[in-house]
Amino acid sequence: MPTSASLKLPLLHLRFNTECTDGLHYWRVLIDEVEHLAAEVRIEVPVFTSRDTLPDGRTKWHISCAYNALHWKDSTLIVR
Repeated sequence: MPTSASLKLPLLHLRFNTECTDGLHYWRVLIDEVEHLAAEVRIEVPVFTSRDTLPDGRTKWHISCAYNALHWKDSTLIVR
């Protein structure tokens, strides 16, 4: 039986949405390199900081985590 250390869990990256125009979706949630927008994010797993350098040279910082499950309730994301 595999241990939790031997399992590779998917990663989620969370960024503040500085370009929010709707006054609601202030979070950019990157899952498998696909961006989703959220109004609120609740994280119930350990987190760490990470960074990406974009092709144009800009650096983006994230709150990141490995997760077992994602649950969407309206525009709120719950990470477990």
